[in-house]
Amino acid sequence: MLEVINLEKSFGGIRAVDGCTFAVENNTITGLIGPNGAGKTTVFNLISGFYSPDGGKIVLNGSRIDQLPAHRVPHLRLSRTFQITRELGKMTVIDNLMVAPLDQMGETLFNSWFRLRSVKRQERKIREKALYVLDFLEIPNLKDEYASNLSGGQKKLLEFGRTMMTDPEIILLDEPGAGVNPTLMKKLNGYIERLRGEEGVTFFLIEHDMDLVMKLCDPIIVMNDGKVLAEGTAVEIQKNRKVLDAYLGG
Repeated sequence: MLEVINLEKSFGGIRAVDGCTFAVENNTITGLIGPNGAGKTTVFNLISGFYSPDGGKIVLNGSRIDQLPAHRVPHLRLSRTFQITRELGKMTVIDNLMVAPLDQMGETLFNSWFRLRSVKRQERKIREKALYVLDFLEIPNLKDEYASNLSGGQKKLLEFGRTMMTDPEIILLDEPGAGVNPTLMKKLNGYIERLRGEEGVTFFLIEHDMDLVMKLCDPIIVMNDGKVLAEGTAVEIQKNRKVLDAYLGG
């Protein structure tokens, strides 16, 4: 589904991503791990259009996306979350979800004036989907709560829910376990596995919690110094001497 080929990105004299090549297969939960500064989040920012690469290619479902602006990438059914959540704090939880779907008719002045019935019909469907997402994530009681009042873990769930609202084929999760208590993280793992099983969503995630990665992800890609260091199953990665050296300093 997703191919990264000889990807390069520098910031000043620092080569953050250095000839990185890997693939994410359809309907997998693929993990991306590595020490701090390995280039993992930079790769996510390149894939999602927040940065333009200095070299290489990014191919999604057979089409190059590495020159697309960030606002066009979600139209290809790729969505993502961030290390630090970006909720709209002064809006309610359900409104945060309802603004996520793309190409809403009510976003144009013409439709708001002359196609109001169609706009309202679409809005009802979006609201129904938002209620479904809240039920799926087991937080329907937070529907009318302002997003700024949520706990860190609840904000992670909200951000995950916003990706669901865009009907993605692939979701990039940037440290979904950061700041989340173990009970909530276990639930989030269940939601990820359920979405993959029931709706065929592919997941590509960065995570520092090795227990979580080893239980949830197959395959696992390891980065170090901007390069792919190793790829394989959890068992293969755990036994890989180069990976152990990268994490433990040799």
